[in-house]
Amino acid sequence: MAVGKNKRVAKAGGRRGTKKQVKEPMSRKEWYDVVAPVTFKTRQFTKTICNKTQGLKIAADNIRGRVFEANLADLDGGSNRDVPFRKVKLIAQDVAGRNVLTQFHSMSLTTDKLRSMFRKWCTTIQSVIDCKTTDGHVLRLFIISFTARQSHQLSKNCYCATRLEKWVRFRMTKIAQKRLAKCDINKAVLELTRDTLTDTLFKRCNTIVPLRDVKIVQVKLLKTPKFDGQRLADAHGEIPVSIEDQARVIIAAPEAAVEAASA
Repeated sequence: MAVGKNKRVAKAGGRRGTKKQVKEPMSRKEWYDVVAPVTFKTRQFTKTICNKTQGLKIAADNIRGRVFEANLADLDGGSNRDVPFRKVKLIAQDVAGRNVLTQFHSMSLTTDKLRSMFRKWCTTIQSVIDCKTTDGHVLRLFIISFTARQSHQLSKNCYCATRLEKWVRFRMTKIAQKRLAKCDINKAVLELTRDTLTDTLFKRCNTIVPLRDVKIVQVKLLKTPKFDGQRLADAHGEIPVSIEDQARVIIAAPEAAVEAASA
């Protein structure tokens, strides 16, 4: 047996006084406020945490690219129509002090809302549309609609002919691409979140076949242009002041109050 290879034989004495130093893991972390673009009413909608800048490891580089999900009702402060049933994802693009500046990333309907729209005796019409904005963003829209019965109809079903389905999809594609081609990403988000686009689609396509529940199920961001700091600053306007960089004073409770609470 080779000398020094027996792991069961302990060394005489060993190292003394070399205990591992225990550090509080939260002492090397910082909190940041996540700021939504100016198109939303609630600007600072959540917080995120990150390690402090140490050497070549910069905190801002670790935060960029994070995706935050929020409910549209929390961002816009409303509960009318389908606002509570929409989830919006925002991606972090830059850091200004303790504020994380975000931009639109995706949007989707909640599962319960989507499943509640399906009915029997009707035709489901789904459209997938790729739209490009003026500032170079490429969005993919997933739109769903259902045929509806007319007021004087005797039959219990309201199925749609295939040629009418293709006509509805064609008109939806033309309208959506034409509307979003005149908008930048911020105006496009307003069109999508405030039902401006879906109301136009309902009015224009309802003449082809009676429809109900014309909804944008999901919006994906397929392509983004090269990062432009000035464009991001214009999208955020006046950035709210963050207090995360200020020192916090923690006042301990008096002993009498603690004893009274425990009693």
